[in-house]
Amino acid sequence: MGTRDWQLSRRSFMSSGFAAAALAAGFSPSIAFGQQFAGQKVRFMSHPGGIRPIIDLQIGYIKETLGIDIEVIESGDLVSWQDSLKDLRAGGGQFDVVMHFPRYNGELSVAGYLRPMDDLIEKYNAGPLFDNISDYYRKLYTVFEEKTVAAPVDGDVAMMYYRKDAFDNPEAKSRYEAKFGKPLEVPTTWEDFMNIAEFFTGWDWAGSGKTGYGFQTSTWDRGFIEQQWAPMMGSLGGAWLDDNASPAWNNAAGVTALEGLKRLVNSAPPGSASMSWGQTGESFQSDDVALTLWYMDQGRYGGDWLDKIGYAQWPGTTVDGVYRNYNSMFYGRVVGISEFASNPDAAFAVIMTLLTPERRILSMDDPNCGSDMFLKTDYDLANFKVLTPTQDFLDVAQQVLANGFPEMTMPAIGEYMDALQGELHGYINGGTDAAAALQAAADRWEAITDRYDRDSQKVYWAAVKASYVEAGLKIAK
Repeated sequence: MGTRDWQLSRRSFMSSGFAAAALAAGFSPSIAFGQQFAGQKVRFMSHPGGIRPIIDLQIGYIKETLGIDIEVIESGDLVSWQDSLKDLRAGGGQFDVVMHFPRYNGELSVAGYLRPMDDLIEKYNAGPLFDNISDYYRKLYTVFEEKTVAAPVDGDVAMMYYRKDAFDNPEAKSRYEAKFGKPLEVPTTWEDFMNIAEFFTGWDWAGSGKTGYGFQTSTWDRGFIEQQWAPMMGSLGGAWLDDNASPAWNNAAGVTALEGLKRLVNSAPPGSASMSWGQTGESFQSDDVALTLWYMDQGRYGGDWLDKIGYAQWPGTTVDGVYRNYNSMFYGRVVGISEFASNPDAAFAVIMTLLTPERRILSMDDPNCGSDMFLKTDYDLANFKVLTPTQDFLDVAQQVLANGFPEMTMPAIGEYMDALQGELHGYINGGTDAAAALQAAADRWEAITDRYDRDSQKVYWAAVKASYVEAGLKIAK
């Protein structure tokens, strides 16, 4: 996700004798490395704000156990991949470990910037640590062209949060059934979702003395706007690309989703269309909002206010007799090793530390950190000593992964998304023709594809689709 200042069994991890011994012994990378890196430095590029604790919480431990000094160099969420490419063009050497959204794995790999880690995984017997990564993230966001090029440090997938008191309100139930001729229930279709969002907007359904609203989303920022639109488009039968590497969303599915998104912003608190991540989170907690689509942070942080919150999958659509619903699975963070790393072994030791369950828990259980679950062992309620999520939340958090609408991890993704985001955001903020907005974006996508070589892009897209299948995503069906 953007900058946010704001039980799953261990069986699969324990299936390896090494993994079982590692957990029992309180495994740390120092077991594998000792002090062989004493006095060395690793330059770690990190996203700022609520993401920095991912590495900051480990600096002292890494120095004490591995002898490595960590120099943290901040780079913005939306531009860190570009900073890696700038380093490449300058001859390398600015970073040893780099952080980016997983969508850029292909872009950075094809450019020659990310160093594959498979030899290091084998050399240091780190397979169990990578096997403990949730299959959805392991299959989708760590591998490019059959090489491990990254490791997750933040797993992002969104769910529906709803106010239980809104749906239990006797007056709301009566008014809704009188208007729509059916009971008020947590929505499973986009049409019901939008009707309910409009229904709860403009009156004091919470009894708080304030005007209530029907909807809020995680952010409306230009650089993230596709995270709300794409799962809606997918549930209507659209996709990122067709087999010719042409946009598969410049159609009725894309238009209907975009018009629906604009309809939803009218059910959100005033000013929502320009709100950032933190602002929408605060809005959800401080305003009376019946429905929101947000990432894991809201539920992971816990708190008494969540006593009135329920959790569910995103709604969907029935097309040709088939019901489809998808949950936004964008962003998250991964880290990789630069091809120019002065000591890739030391860089890998740092990444192993971030994947070690008992070390990784520190950032997941930190109220100042935006690192959501990504290890198979993360979903155990016993991990949380500071934060107070519920088991119900963790159960739904696992379920939504299977219905994830994922990133398109292939070259040119930066240009593709810039073209799409501009048109989506422009329409949401005053545009009048959804079809024209998508046509303009599609024209740019076609030009980008031709410039990068359409035949090559078709091969990359086929590999991306294959990764959806391998990960077990329902979208692959």
